[in-house]
Amino acid sequence: MTELWQLFDEQGRPLDGMGGTKDDVFGKALLHGASHVWIWRKVDNIIQILLQKRAADKRTWPNYYDISAAGHIDLGEDPITAAVRETKEEIGYDVSDDNLFFIGTDRRLMVTPDGKSTENEICWLYALELNDTSGLSLDDGEVASVAWKDIEVIKKEVTEGANYVPHGATYYSIVFEAIERLGNE
Repeated sequence: MTELWQLFDEQGRPLDGMGGTKDDVFGKALLHGASHVWIWRKVDNIIQILLQKRAADKRTWPNYYDISAAGHIDLGEDPITAAVRETKEEIGYDVSDDNLFFIGTDRRLMVTPDGKSTENEICWLYALELNDTSGLSLDDGEVASVAWKDIEVIKKEVTEGANYVPHGATYYSIVFEAIERLGNE
């Protein structure tokens, strides 16, 4: 069965019954959706974020550091359901949708370094506080590894152009500000 991703209009509303294959979405720059879950914790008053290193054979951004868990929204699926599903699929963590904190959306259009794929998507962003990650199990085809990093280190590395998926300044600002706010409540 061919996987279809939900297509959206410019206002972020799903186009009823309209989906696209991975090749169509990337090749034709069709507007689609993704759910991103940023997992964080506070250790000795320092906020840390769990990053995944994308698998070496990923079509887009192989071996780059990225969101804790993320993926595209399947046809007929809503963003929160996709966030729950992707967290389980990628890192083996069962999360309830009421444990995810919605932090915003970001619209982006970016071309991969090889110029072969265009991400034209609306990202629904969620934060999840999680202190114990001992039970995580990584999807071999998606995630090479995960690592905790201090938020200040990530900010510096992203700014310096380190090996992170380049989501853009607005995107990272939304994520960092929301997680810092949550961590200081």
